Amino acid sequence: PATITVTAGTTIKWTNKDGAAHTVTSDAGEAETFDSGSMANGSAFSYQFKTAGTLHYHCTFHAGMKASVIVN
Repeated sequence: PATITVTAGTTIKWTNKDGAAHTVTSDAGEAETFDSGSMANGSAFSYQFKTAGTLHYHCTFHAGMKASVIVN
């Protein structure tokens, strides 16, 4: 989803089910930083969110692919 709300300590797992490579990359200046690196079809990346707030992330290959995680 474009936005998801979780509690602190929640781990989210992204799985690429697309033919194109993607990344899960935190936006610059976020309280927590993460970067999956290039994910081919079938690859997965997990990250545990620890800090309350809204964190934004994107795909470095596809400028229109953006989302947010709200951590309570």
